[in-house]
Amino acid sequence: MLSWDLLTSPVIIMAYALGIGYLVYAWSRTIAPAFTHSVNKTMPYVGGEVAEAQTWQPGYQFFYVALFFTVVHVAALVLATAPFDAPLWGPLGYLAIMAIAIMILRWEQ
Repeated sequence: MLSWDLLTSPVIIMAYALGIGYLVYAWSRTIAPAFTHSVNKTMPYVGGEVAEAQTWQPGYQFFYVALFFTVVHVAALVLATAPFDAPLWGPLGYLAIMAIAIMILRWEQ
């Protein structure tokens, strides 16, 4: 007889979920109406109007925004996960280094 721990292991639960999902998918295909090809079903549609193709080339300004976002969020992650018993100069020093990096990033423009 199988152990209860084996039946509730994450791998077995994932297999159950995939099996149930496939059964729901197979059942829904039997009750859905047949697909009829139409140009309107395959064209892009945005807000009630036909979407027009547009191209957009991001400039270097976008790079600076993305880099600023990354630096600030990594700094917040490091400060949030700093241990409570860490000396105060550690997180504050890291925050000072990040502030200098952000100032250099802004001055380079």
